[in-house]
Amino acid sequence: MLWGRRRTLTAAITATTLTAVLLLTGCSAQVDAGSAGAVEAERELSGIDGVRSVRGSGTNNLPFAGTVSVVVTADDDLSDAQLLRVTHEVGRWIADASGQGTTYSGSMEADGFDFPVRRHASENEELLSVVDRFRGDDRWLGGRVSAPEPSGTGGGRIALAVRHPGDLVRGWEAVRKTMASSGWETATASASWWQTPPEERLPSDDAELQITDHVPGSDDTVGDPSVEIAAYERVTAAHEVTRASVAPGRIHLHLTDLDDVRDATALARQAAPDAQVIVDGGIVTKDVPQGDDDLPDAADYDEADRLAAVAVRPGVTAVSVTPTGLRVTVDDPDEVLATATALAAAAPADPVTSIRVGPQEAADGAGDAADQDIASNADRLSVSGSPEMLDASIQVGTQLRGFPPASSEQFDTNESVAATLSDVEQVPAFVEALRPVLPDGTGLHVRLAGRGTGGTTQLTLRNGVLTAEPLRNGEERGTDRTDLERALQDAWNR
Repeated sequence: MLWGRRRTLTAAITATTLTAVLLLTGCSAQVDAGSAGAVEAERELSGIDGVRSVRGSGTNNLPFAGTVSVVVTADDDLSDAQLLRVTHEVGRWIADASGQGTTYSGSMEADGFDFPVRRHASENEELLSVVDRFRGDDRWLGGRVSAPEPSGTGGGRIALAVRHPGDLVRGWEAVRKTMASSGWETATASASWWQTPPEERLPSDDAELQITDHVPGSDDTVGDPSVEIAAYERVTAAHEVTRASVAPGRIHLHLTDLDDVRDATALARQAAPDAQVIVDGGIVTKDVPQGDDDLPDAADYDEADRLAAVAVRPGVTAVSVTPTGLRVTVDDPDEVLATATALAAAAPADPVTSIRVGPQEAADGAGDAADQDIASNADRLSVSGSPEMLDASIQVGTQLRGFPPASSEQFDTNESVAATLSDVEQVPAFVEALRPVLPDGTGLHVRLAGRGTGGTTQLTLRNGVLTAEPLRNGEERGTDRTDLERALQDAWNR
């Protein structure tokens, strides 16, 4: 698992259900073919012995054509023979219902194990021979199983979810043993553990612990992670690991105690000297940049690591780093300014390009951040900037201290300030505070407290003159906004 990049094994896998998902596409005599197909599937499949319930849904793509999704839930704890029979009957229904212009596909879930339904009984038997090796073992919660392509061209997968974190390595070993005995050389493998129960898990939730033979985020890195597993075991024997991603050539660990990071890194590198070893802990988390095709190496975090050590100070509750930036979470406005000042004094260097300090993740625009702050009705301040412009942002933030919630962002691509005034009478004091420090070109988002969007205005400082931005589609310049804009421009441009 790599923090910041989402991967999931399956959503809400349960240990007590059998589920089949069938997709029907084609024509029928019904105008609303999808809806009619769902009703028919529910009626037909609910008659299979051992089926607890059937839920169908249909989409009517065109007149006389549609798509149907059906979920079949079987009785708990089916024997191997019973599961095979149910699978055959579902597959037979697919084959019997197929006709000219009609195509079907389906997948089944048995005791938390999801696998596709094949058209040929022999293929379903092969899949079930693998699934049945895991079903019934209390150490496993479930997983996803798919066989390699019949042509032998590749594909296939065994992804196992373990019940307890201590069974992660044993789960991995069980997966590898099963793959080897089944002749699934091209299949990918993983073993994972989630802290969140299956019924409470979202599809986007990462596993806290995962071992895999392919590097998440990379399509072409597949191999044997035995050396990396040895490094993982060596670290877990000495320190408490709460999150881990173990893959060929790559280890990412999060420890309970930040003070243990140095020792854990050394232990892992001794066991896996050729791997990329990335370790964080406590309130510090290393993330992978979103949308980056190339995964960062451990050394890419060196400068961000140095700055993170500066950011860990009283009042700071979280530090999230990528190779190019820091997000520091701190609530108290005075500590926001103190932390940002300490980071600026540390002289941030390449490749770090962004530093954000405040009570929440900074939004893309200062206006959005102000809206969130106002919605929470809190006395909040955030300060953000590039290394070259962070000092300027701190100066602005210091002057915004009396107009919360407020934020200052100073980047080459975005210079913006957001502030909240109690009423128009505060405008002179606000202008007096900002005039000496507000950089030219900055966008100014000002809101009157308690007035909603009608009491909000957006202006820009250009060549020393404060100019109101044109209205957006659907916006109206009401009395509150007009009075606020006029007061700001009169006070600044006099």
